[in-house]
Amino acid sequence: MSFISGYKEDREKRGCDFAFLFGNGELLVSANGVPSVAEAEVLLASFGGGACQTESGRSLQGGVYLGMIGRRSCYAYRLPEGGKGGCDNLSKAGCASPAGIKPADGQQFVTLRRYLTELDEDICAAACLAAHIVHWNDKTHFCGRCGTEFSWHGRERAKHCRTCGNVEFPRISPAIIIRIIKDGKLLLAHNRSFPEGRYSLLAGFIEMGETIEEAAAREVKEEAGIEIENIRYLASQCWPFPDSLMIGLTADYKSGELVPDGEEIVHADWYAPDSFPSIPGQGTIARKIIDRYTTEYYS
Repeated sequence: MSFISGYKEDREKRGCDFAFLFGNGELLVSANGVPSVAEAEVLLASFGGGACQTESGRSLQGGVYLGMIGRRSCYAYRLPEGGKGGCDNLSKAGCASPAGIKPADGQQFVTLRRYLTELDEDICAAACLAAHIVHWNDKTHFCGRCGTEFSWHGRERAKHCRTCGNVEFPRISPAIIIRIIKDGKLLLAHNRSFPEGRYSLLAGFIEMGETIEEAAAREVKEEAGIEIENIRYLASQCWPFPDSLMIGLTADYKSGELVPDGEEIVHADWYAPDSFPSIPGQGTIARKIIDRYTTEYYS
């Protein structure tokens, strides 16, 4: 099976379909991955949600179609407002479960970013799309041109304004994450925002007017003080924390002295696999790129 993203439903929602329900930035999961639509709507009904309409572009308590996993449809839900919160905390570790919510036995709310490694690949892909849509929906209730409340677009994964015709698509913020190699060793860095002792690859957002390659060269120079060459594409990953597309690259060291900027990057060095510090877990593009480096250079 694989997750196939889609906007238009080709059949009625069923109770056995997958439900990706968020509250206070956390995803409801069960022993089998994620609950069914029937289970999620029981919980929503206890908070006055459930089969609400989503025409206004504000409510996600009626579910928004995401696509298919095998023969089961996938829907994104959001707990009602009133202390339950949206998805601003999707990328933050350790946020409390939504206040007053009592999931069924075997269910719990988890921070998606920390739970990625526990989900199978298809469920993870759908969960990331759901998280992205929930966050975007929370930020786009009204038209930025005329102030009218948005409605869901009928033919696109977008919202439209019935007053002025403005169409708003989900925001996607492209970012690069880059593997840099010097004399067979890999550059790993500790970002100030990382947990104590955690190291990863350098990364940063692409700015307006830049190519992917230009963004990579600029970020590396700004954060580590070195020049790179032979920049090449490796892989990509949806990263909805809150709305990124991570573009994985590889490059070779060219010149310069390794000097962390001291603001974002507090320490960086060149490492071989037998001297790696703590690195990102499975399920992240950073780990996939690091593992690929280990296979290519040390297998």
